[in-house]
Amino acid sequence: MPSIPIFKGSNVVGRSNLVAVDKRVSRKHLSLRALPDGSLEVVVEGPNPIVVRSEGQRRKVCAQQRAKIMHDDVLELIPGEYFMKYVNMSDERKSSTSVESHDLKKGKRHSEEDSVVAKRNRQVMEDEALARTSQGNDESFAEESTSVTEVVSSLDSAGSSERNKERTHSVGPLKDVLPLTFRLMRVQGLPSWTNTSTVTIPDVIQGEVLLAVLSNYMVDMDWLLTACPSLRKVPHVLVLHGEDGASLERLKKTKPANWILHKPPLPISFGTHHSKAMLLVYPQGIRVVVHTANLIHVDWNNKSQGLWTQDFPWKKANDTSTNIGFENDLVDYLRALKWPEFRVNLPVAGDVNINAAFFRKFDYSSSTVRLIGSVPGYHVGPNMKKWGHMKLRSVLEECVFEKQFCKSPLIYQFSSLGSLDEKWMSEFACSLSAGKADDGSQLGIGKPLIVWPTVEDVRCSIEGYAAGSCIPSPQKNVEKDFLRKYWSRWKADHVGRCRAMPHIKTFTRYNGQNIAWFLLTSSNLSKAAWGALQKNNTQLMIRSYELGVLFLPKTLQSVPQFSCTDKSRSNLDKLALGKNIKTKLVTLCWKGDEEKDPSAEVVRLPVPYQVPPQLYGPEDVPWSWDRRYTKKDVYGSVWPRHG
Repeated sequence: MPSIPIFKGSNVVGRSNLVAVDKRVSRKHLSLRALPDGSLEVVVEGPNPIVVRSEGQRRKVCAQQRAKIMHDDVLELIPGEYFMKYVNMSDERKSSTSVESHDLKKGKRHSEEDSVVAKRNRQVMEDEALARTSQGNDESFAEESTSVTEVVSSLDSAGSSERNKERTHSVGPLKDVLPLTFRLMRVQGLPSWTNTSTVTIPDVIQGEVLLAVLSNYMVDMDWLLTACPSLRKVPHVLVLHGEDGASLERLKKTKPANWILHKPPLPISFGTHHSKAMLLVYPQGIRVVVHTANLIHVDWNNKSQGLWTQDFPWKKANDTSTNIGFENDLVDYLRALKWPEFRVNLPVAGDVNINAAFFRKFDYSSSTVRLIGSVPGYHVGPNMKKWGHMKLRSVLEECVFEKQFCKSPLIYQFSSLGSLDEKWMSEFACSLSAGKADDGSQLGIGKPLIVWPTVEDVRCSIEGYAAGSCIPSPQKNVEKDFLRKYWSRWKADHVGRCRAMPHIKTFTRYNGQNIAWFLLTSSNLSKAAWGALQKNNTQLMIRSYELGVLFLPKTLQSVPQFSCTDKSRSNLDKLALGKNIKTKLVTLCWKGDEEKDPSAEVVRLPVPYQVPPQLYGPEDVPWSWDRRYTKKDVYGSVWPRHG
């Protein structure tokens, strides 16, 4: 369990604070109240008892009973499980690194907001990230404030001092333009510096949403409506999902009455609806979001994830243009989903049918990325280049890159590995190596590396071995001899995410800290996701739905940024209007001179792993989820947990 700050007034601890779902722990399991003497009053709100361990004694506390706990006392949320230690931070302020002065200021502000008492624990980390981005200057928080207490788990959530030395702060919104880059998602229980400029689901779904299309694989409706209560106010919601069986039945029972569920057709066996995206329609326009997280608690709180978003205005009445690549890619992809068309009345558009063509009503001319989608089918002729790795190949073939990227290496980073062979790996590398250098020559085939967690990475992660259930690759896929030369470490010290296992999927071509192009996607490394060429390369067979955004070096005209929710925000405001601006993609660790070429805008992508990646050492073993691991993880568990 991550650290949980405790403020004045009532504080709730429950199921949302756990790494794994355990229904024995109620949503409102305990309430905690800080007392003037530095102790906490604990009230058991749920039906199950807890245990208080104090001065060597264990005492059971049953439903509705109260107990008082002191500094260093331990709570067992379920007798024998989910241990939490109470630490009075005012006693440990000088030695503690987990609460800094700006955290305290934020705590004070929250303690004065009585209306959000019940939600405070769940939202405090989200609010801190939001506060940092709105302030943009850490020094503005350096004021004296009231003391804050904290319940912490037995884990050292702050990470090692060695890692903190190497850290690099994330991109800041005052300098970087959001649509030109992407954001990492907030991870609970990490030091505050790691969550600078990260995003949470309420950061994205905000304002007066008239219509929401939520695309995902797994959807936990209870969590979604708790994490983002504003969704209940949205009059029209379409959920495109990949659930079936008991999970689908639960989804049907827990959804609001006005929500529509649709599982896109899967004509080829072993396919999934895996795309993770949101389309949010506002009176001002549309917000397009492409990300990597399932709509479940662990994905938005415990894992390394990525999210891109951009807002677009409604088209003017006389605008009938359809030559924008982003628009055509989006509408083609949406058309393949075949959801049942429905009619709604929107204040800005009147009575409209909500189908794929509806999304042509927005002006995507300022789009900063290309969409790379996959839809199931046997694609031939012109359609072969519309999807999967052949779509990526066709987009890259039209691009011109700097000469430094000739023969430069590739990185494949993902969270599930399909059953692959060397022939397909060559086919895939050929697509990802497409493109020309600025002297007209082909870039040439790049040597790929695979960034993949080791068994030790999973064992020592925030979730322990439980994190491995979301890296679902069997031994038979992982332990193929030809893959050995590709394995590289998940090292994320610079963003503080070594222990936050990756669910993010990224593919890139790089030279040092310079990036030729970068893809953030739902696609894992599999034929099902990317497609495989058949019939003498005349047909591309894809099993699943996927969606990603491709960042490319672009030439932009600096124009004000459009926002559906913030009238005052402007994009590229430090650049002179009317000039052509070239973007240059780099990692957070790039140390070049931004002033050297004033006509170039340096875009720092928060690539969450070390570049160049470090190859596996002789002791490193790639994680596979169907092996037995008897060395205990950070929670004292082995894998698998049962049987």
